This record gives sequence, C-alpha cells and structure tokens, in this order.
Amino acid sequence: MFIILLLGVLLFVVFYLIGCFFLQLRVEKKNDVTQHVLNFWVGLLVSVSLYALFKANLVTVLILIPLVLLSFRRSIEGFERERLVSTTMFLLCAGGLYIGMFFLQVNFKIDVLNNPLDYLFHLHPFDGERYVYSTIMSFLHYDEVETMSMESVLSGTSGVSLYHFLEFWLGSLFKTLYNAKSDLVLFYFVYPLFKTFTVLTIFSVFSDKIQDKKALGLVLVILFCFTVFGFLWITAAISKIHLRDIVMMPMLVLSFRALYLKKYTVAVALLMVASVEYVLFLPVLCLTICLFFSKYSKTDLLKVAGFLVAYGLFFYLFKEKVENKYFDLGARDAVLALFSAEKIRQVYRVLLLAVLTYPVRLVVAYFVLASFEPLKQKRFLPDIGYWVVLFFIGYHLLFAVASDMSLDAWQLKHVAVLLSTVAFVFLLYELVKRRMYSLCLVVLLLLSDYKYPFGEVEEGKVYDGALEKKLELLGMGKQLKGFFVDEAEGLPEKWALFYYPTRATDYARSNDFRMYLFNYDISRFKGSIAKLEPSARPILHRITQPLFSMETDILENAKKYDISIVWINKNSKYSSAFRNKEVLHELEDYYIYHIE
Repeated sequence: MFIILLLGVLLFVVFYLIGCFFLQLRVEKKNDVTQHVLNFWVGLLVSVSLYALFKANLVTVLILIPLVLLSFRRSIEGFERERLVSTTMFLLCAGGLYIGMFFLQVNFKIDVLNNPLDYLFHLHPFDGERYVYSTIMSFLHYDEVETMSMESVLSGTSGVSLYHFLEFWLGSLFKTLYNAKSDLVLFYFVYPLFKTFTVLTIFSVFSDKIQDKKALGLVLVILFCFTVFGFLWITAAISKIHLRDIVMMPMLVLSFRALYLKKYTVAVALLMVASVEYVLFLPVLCLTICLFFSKYSKTDLLKVAGFLVAYGLFFYLFKEKVENKYFDLGARDAVLALFSAEKIRQVYRVLLLAVLTYPVRLVVAYFVLASFEPLKQKRFLPDIGYWVVLFFIGYHLLFAVASDMSLDAWQLKHVAVLLSTVAFVFLLYELVKRRMYSLCLVVLLLLSDYKYPFGEVEEGKVYDGALEKKLELLGMGKQLKGFFVDEAEGLPEKWALFYYPTRATDYARSNDFRMYLFNYDISRFKGSIAKLEPSARPILHRITQPLFSMETDILENAKKYDISIVWINKNSKYSSAFRNKEVLHELEDYYIYHIE
C-alpha cells in the first residue's frame, strides 16, 4: 500500500508537469492557482487519453479530448494571472493534501497500509458498485475495450458502451506501472486523486481574494469544512463522497469559475471535456452556447458544432450492439409518451418537488446575488445567475421526461443537485469577496455537519480468505467464467446490474476481477420485477433476458460456454447434476465447484 501512496503522489506531479508543457510549453516558476489546477487537470487528461488511445487501438471516446484541448489550448493557457503562487509551493501543498486525503478517507487509520481490504466497505458501502467499478477497470486494462456489458465475455465485444471511462483508464494507467488489484487502485489511488483535485478546484475559487492573513484563515476554514465535515442538506464531506461526485464536481466548479470570470470560451472547452467523460454534461454545454451565443466567435461555434458531430458519429460507428440498457422505448413510443397526460402530471410533480427542496434555495440565493442589479433595473442580461437557474430547472425537466424511459434518469436530477453544491461554493465566495467574514463564519457554523474524523470504521461482510486463494490459483493470469445458480433468488431492487448478467461478489478480486459469475436461471427475476416500482418494470423485463437455454442440461451449457466455476445454492434443483463432482469450497448457503 505504501507503493500505491507514493506512486499516487508521483503521478500527480507528473500529470502537472505534462500539463505545463502542453499548455505553456515550459514550467513557469509562478502561476495563478487556477492555472496551476488547470495544468494538473489538462496533464491528466492528455496522459490518460493518449494511454487509452494506445491501449484501445484508437477506439475510445477519449479520442475527442486531445482534439478539444488542442483546439482551445491558447484560451485555457491564458485563463487567469492575478495572484501568483510558486510552482514548488503548489506541488508541495498538493502532495501533502493528497497524502492527507489518502488517510482522511479512512478516518486516519494507519492500519490501512497493512490491511486495505478492511476499509473498502467504509470507502464505498455499496457492494454491487464496488464490484461493477472494479470489473470495468479490469476489463479495460486486460481486454482493452470500453464496455460495461459483461455478457460480452460469452459472445465477444461488439463496441463501446455509453459510460464514464476516464477514471477507469486512469486506474489502468496506474496498473501498467504497478499492477495492484483493481479495487485497491480505484479506492486508494483514483479516489484520493480526484478528492484532492476537488479540494484544489474549490481553493482556486477563493485564491484571488486572499489578501491578508484573515482572508487566508477563513478560506482554510472553508476548505476544512468542505473536506472534513460537509454541510447539512448540501453535501457530504469531500473525503466521504463517492466516485461519480468527485469526478463531476471539480469539472462543474472549473466551468462555473470560467463563466463567472466571463471566460466563455474556456467554459465551453471545459464543458466539452466534461461531456466526453459524462454524456450528462451535453445538455448544459448546449445551454451555455444558447444563453451566451453572442459571446462566441464563429470559430468557437464551428468548433463546438464539429465536436457535437464527432461525438454523435463516434457512437454511431462504435456503439455496442446489445439490447438497449439506457432507454426502454423506441423513438415513436418515446415521442408519444412525452405528450401523454400522465407525463404532464409527472413533469408537474417533479418540478414542484424541485422548488420545495433545499437545493433550490441555494440556486435562487446565488441568482439573487449574481443578477440582482439588472433585475432591479428591469433589464435582462444573460449572465451566470440565469445560467444556474436554467441549468437547475432544465435538468429536473429532463429527469421528469426520461424517468420512465431509463433506470439512470435519476442522474440528471443528481447533476442539478450537485450544481446547487457548486452554487453554495460561490455563495461563500461572494461573502469573502465582499469581506463579510463574520457572516461567512456564521453560515459555516450553522450548516457544517460536524463529524468526528477519527471515529471507528465500519467493516463489511465476512470474507473467506481461503476461498479467495483457491480461486486465485485457478484464475491466475486468465478469465474465469462461471455460473451463479440460485433460481429461487428474485431481483431485490431495480439496479439489476449488480445481479445480472453477472452476480456481484467480492471474491472476483481473486483474479483481479476477471471472474464472471453469470446468473444461470433468472426465472424468479421475472416474477419479482412486478414488486418493484412501476416505472422500472418495462426496462427490467427487456434487459433481463435468459443468457442460457433452460432446455439444455446445465453441464452441457457449461461445456458450451467454457464454464469452469459453478457457484450453486445448496437447495437448487440443479444440484443433482453435481453429485459426482468434488466441492472446491463450501459457504453457508452455497457450494462452489470447479469444472475441468
């Protein structure tokens, strides 16, 4: 683990230096803090994108990132030069912050260096997501294809998934240098790196207003509250938030910052990069272009148009040919659904709930601060205040429209909520800017979610180390394909990806998450779907299709698909087929067989 920590710090410095040479063609002795942060971010993007292009034989959506960065390099390099900080000081502080974040995320338990597995549940308490994320990283690293469709292990890959792969390519790059298990790389390198990046972007917002020791002290208190405590009804501590948020938040903060400073070209460049990482940023990219259309040159608009065409063309050519996991309805049915009475009521309910929840207060508060003077004079001037409101309402509207078409529609609303957190950052910035230090402290005292950062760490399920060692010997250096057989098990929640096509299990780490336990008999799944929320039922019925013929004997299916592991419930009706097989390992409810 010490090597992972040390290599993480080293890679941070390397990314920063690459960013310096890409943007400024040299390492400046001093830079504005925002430029320092951008140097790191651009260096990471360039390094990971080029690595992904090499590994994936150019078939990666990240191919768009170098093109965007080259097109807007001059604009990003001249982002801001107000209060300069030496490069050495920035790197020392950033390295120290990275080390501090590494330990803070596990409540400063030094034992993490010896027993990192004991803290994975604390870092990410969702077993299914830990498995899915780690498996995607391993698939990228070993099979070099951007897919989240694990059934491709049976039939071969057919293209690229519409997913966020940047952070997993980053983990794969790390594994090329030091091939630790994917879950360790994800939670002990990718996590602290992006958490450090998030804190640095927030600090860059306030950096130009640090004019004396009082201002510096207050900004450090703000950062401490964001990093260690979090804020009631707004956000968890940065040290505790999960993968999706630590990737999206810094991109939002930088884009917001650019718009605030009226650096419209920089903002659109950052949003284009963000859209490559998360397709959910495409709507706000289009909103930004429309709202500030007059601020862009013809060249900028042509670049954006070219980007959008290239984005669509890439997925038209390379999108995987599998059952649609993103939207349940065809184009005709989707259009008809939009104009139904039920959809109108649903939109009304979602928007009503949006204006009654806490995040909208932050958005409105920032709108009043940013746009009060033009409003008072009854003048409409498109500015960042309107951008925030339209962003927030627009994403709730998109969520309402797509909520019964996609299981992942909730992420649109989540982006809007995350925007409210960024709006809160800039609310605090306005108070610091106006030197209202006492009021800022009162806000921090009232909203900080005080938690003891040295508390006990909750451990996950009991883990059988003996089984992991057996599976490790069987799967060393190769894939392990298996059946998970428990026909009595239903689908307990709508997040089917944790149960189908493969069953999530921590034991997949035995051969670095290249063990795929395919759910063999899903007949009970179909019956249990009726108990889940109505909007999820149609898409669940479509995506949970049998992978194997139930008319064929299980051992014949195992031979046909080159299955070597069978993980079977002791009471399964299929257990009779394995009476003459030797049990590899026994768990409380399951037998594990190895088939030669």
